[in-house]
Amino acid sequence: MSLPHFIHESLDEILAEWERDCGGSPRGAEPDVRRLHFGKVLRAVAEEMKRSKAADPAAKVAAATAFARRPDAPTAPHSHASQLVNDYASLRASVVRQWRRKNPSPSADDLDDLVHFNEAMDRSLAELAATFSPSESQPQSLFLGVLNHELRTSVASILMSAQVLTHRSTPGSPEAKAAQRILRSCEQLRQTLDALSDFTKVRLGEHLEIDRVRDDMGVLCKQALDAYARVDPERKVRLTSDGDLSGDWDTTRIREAVGGLLGNAARFASRGSVVTMAVDGHAADEVTVTVHGDGTPIDVETLRTIFDPVARVESENATYAGLGLGLFIVRKVVDAHGGHVSVDASTASGTTFTVVLPRRA
Repeated sequence: MSLPHFIHESLDEILAEWERDCGGSPRGAEPDVRRLHFGKVLRAVAEEMKRSKAADPAAKVAAATAFARRPDAPTAPHSHASQLVNDYASLRASVVRQWRRKNPSPSADDLDDLVHFNEAMDRSLAELAATFSPSESQPQSLFLGVLNHELRTSVASILMSAQVLTHRSTPGSPEAKAAQRILRSCEQLRQTLDALSDFTKVRLGEHLEIDRVRDDMGVLCKQALDAYARVDPERKVRLTSDGDLSGDWDTTRIREAVGGLLGNAARFASRGSVVTMAVDGHAADEVTVTVHGDGTPIDVETLRTIFDPVARVESENATYAGLGLGLFIVRKVVDAHGGHVSVDASTASGTTFTVVLPRRA
């Protein structure tokens, strides 16, 4: 089944999953209006995809902007431009997830459909983003939000292609190894885009949303470690845990923060050394996570700004520099949980990041 046909046939299911994933409507937006708006967006995108195979380039451009420029097109139901970007990202993910469940082995034509879908979504987002006045958002931050959205398009296409290559390659072959390198690179890009998305929210005056559930901090740290190992499989990390590690946390955010600490500790650790992560739950009201790496310590001047946005620290051991947003997001996640994060560094002891999180809000 082609992607445009799937969108038309499964529109209600797509929108239902999207609403569950992105939560309630923003202030000033009625749920029915919001659902109607994005239902029309998806129908318009599907129609554009059908027309995108036309030979006339002018016809493609006209189809791409037809919905957003119609006189009866609804105003985007958002109080913040960043909410618009987030809704588009969630909608895109819902479509791709459901389509993949019905089409687990995509063909070359399916990948072309995905590219056309992402292009159509990007153009629709750009048209609607242009309707926000400068007073409603900071232009630079809105640009970062749109850029984030469009970069995810390329990452999604590359990821799907690498997965197809992995399934069709002989294990251990040069092709299979190349596919694994692509998958690891996509994971690095995904982490960077997640940090960029959170950074944009903060710059646009929004708070990071925290959805607390009861969970085990030791389990969350192990999950973060496993995710990090897929990006840097050669780095050895030892995890220890002790005490009562239960508490109420946003599990996704905590895994994101722990992954950020692991990545930064590994950047400063000596090549071939073991990064250690310890989870301590002996305190009655809080749990402590410590991540340590031996190696050249961070200088004192840098320590003062290391948690600031876009603060990058050069390291001869780094394999991926990033945008300097990781530790800024770590601090924001920890702050949102009511905890605190710190870093200590010395020639004798290396670099140690410490996060203390209250068990409950």
